[in-house]
Amino acid sequence: MGQKCDATLWKHVYHGTFPTAHDRLKKLKACVTVTGTIESANPELDGDYHIRLRVDPQFHKLLNSKNITEQKGFLVVEPMCAHPVTQEDVLAEAVCNNFHQRLFKASMRQKRVSVTGAYVEDEEHGWREIHPVASMAVIP
Repeated sequence: MGQKCDATLWKHVYHGTFPTAHDRLKKLKACVTVTGTIESANPELDGDYHIRLRVDPQFHKLLNSKNITEQKGFLVVEPMCAHPVTQEDVLAEAVCNNFHQRLFKASMRQKRVSVTGAYVEDEEHGWREIHPVASMAVIP
């Protein structure tokens, strides 16, 4: 599976109390493709989906202790601006204005998928994520 990421997606990542999105999400690798099964997907107030991905065995090394304890062993995947934003600081940053990702579909729950995006550590929470997500597809 080829890796193709879009660096312009970073302008749609909100930074909140951090100076920039790159300060909030420490880039570990600019572009990775991982496979696994979507366990859950919940809309967040910032407009993103918080997806818990049970990674295939070869990707377990991408998890850290916070993924194990706080995310119950899952890698976090966050398609951005996927639904209406209600979080005040995100509205103020306007990162979702005129931008909507339609990568995640409810039918993907419990399906094996391929996800490509930036592999980061969330400096606010400490767990590892794919965020921003460049592509996401069900594996037939």
